[in-house]
Amino acid sequence: MKTKTLSRSRSPRRQAGIAIITAVLTAALVAALVAWMVWRQQLWFRQLENQFDQAEARGVARAGLQMARLTLRDDARNNQVDHLLEPWNIPIPSIPVEKGRVGGRVLDQQGKFNLNNLAPAGQVNEEQVKAAQRLFRQLGLGEELVNAIVDWEDNDSITRYPGGAEDLEYLGKNPPYRAANQPLTDMDNLLRVQGFNREIVAKLAPYATALPQFTPVNVNFASAEVLAAVIPELGLPQAQAVVSRRAGKYFETIDDFTKALPEKARNSIVAGTLAVQTRYFLNEIDAQFGRVTVRYAALLERNGTDVPHVVWMKRR
Repeated sequence: MKTKTLSRSRSPRRQAGIAIITAVLTAALVAALVAWMVWRQQLWFRQLENQFDQAEARGVARAGLQMARLTLRDDARNNQVDHLLEPWNIPIPSIPVEKGRVGGRVLDQQGKFNLNNLAPAGQVNEEQVKAAQRLFRQLGLGEELVNAIVDWEDNDSITRYPGGAEDLEYLGKNPPYRAANQPLTDMDNLLRVQGFNREIVAKLAPYATALPQFTPVNVNFASAEVLAAVIPELGLPQAQAVVSRRAGKYFETIDDFTKALPEKARNSIVAGTLAVQTRYFLNEIDAQFGRVTVRYAALLERNGTDVPHVVWMKRR
């Protein structure tokens, strides 16, 4: 009888203990839920801020691009010769803007060999093919890679040997695809061309480019390798001597440049392959707003004294 009485007296205390534990667990659960909701709200606000900063950073980058376009327009109005001493050739240091910074540089693209010169409008230019082969040979790259580019660009289905590739070769890859039969849009397109990889493209990039149409080489920017490639009878040591003579000054006309060449090289120049003015430029832009930094590259085409138009713009 005494045991039953003791058991009944403990029961309310046990129930009270369970109620307290339940209340504590409920409070902890509510606190955790509130903390999670606050964290989610903060994350949502942070995402909104990042999206805002991203949009503003893109706007800052576009402003930097517009500044480069206007600079190139004004340059064309002031002179008809492009060279290494031009103001636009000086990189723009990162300058402050509201809550951010913007900087970049403008790079001449016609001091390089234009790979789209190999088959303009789909028709093979054998003189340019030979020039490209000389360039590849100087860089220690296989000359057969030039045939692969030609087949990628030309509008026929005849494979060039050695090294060429048309639809038959590309359809055998995994996944299969066809030859473009059109110009390269940029140097990254080469990664789809037979025989090319990132290492080869990186080695070629300082000396070659991909521009929308046939372009002459600007002798005021061209490296010795490029000059020796486009001028058949100009050896690399002679081209290096010409580049050395250009240091601190520039050629105002093609006649001035020609006079700096050995006589044999002068007579081998192919008409229309050299120039002292540039039409295509690459604008690299670094922009930062808040916590977001964006980097863009834009290919600009300058036509006369008009504001250059943007051929393409992409993240880099």
